Amino acid sequence: MDAQDTALLTHLQRDATLSHQALAELTGMSTTTVWRRSQSLEASGILTARVALVDPEKAGLGTAVLTDVSLVEHSPETRAAFERIVRTRAEIQECYAVSGSHDYQLLIRVRDIAAYERFLMVALLGHPAVASANTSFVLRQLKFTTALPL
Repeated sequence: MDAQDTALLTHLQRDATLSHQALAELTGMSTTTVWRRSQSLEASGILTARVALVDPEKAGLGTAVLTDVSLVEHSPETRAAFERIVRTRAEIQECYAVSGSHDYQLLIRVRDIAAYERFLMVALLGHPAVASANTSFVLRQLKFTTALPL
């Protein structure tokens, strides 16, 4: 990646709906160069998706929960079984395998605390791979960005 790629990605991270013409004006490149570089960034896997961001509160999913999960054991089968539920449950927005006292950290979005309790009891604690879960409710989000600091 060079400075032109970085500039293009910076603008796309702010607004993926910008036309090639608008991106060309913002970056000082030609429209053809913007198109070619965008195609190259997609083909290389650097640019992975162009999406619309939805406000969780306005969509009725105002309860954000951080959940630390510990597994019963660390065999490849147990990890794979847990990671399968992570991929299939829409409530789980993010999942990280972490070091420390827990094995995974999840960001979960639900309508309310009752919905989280159902999710916790059925999907997490009801899963044979899960030994325990430690929950922290997000009181207030101070910063949210999807943009990388290029």
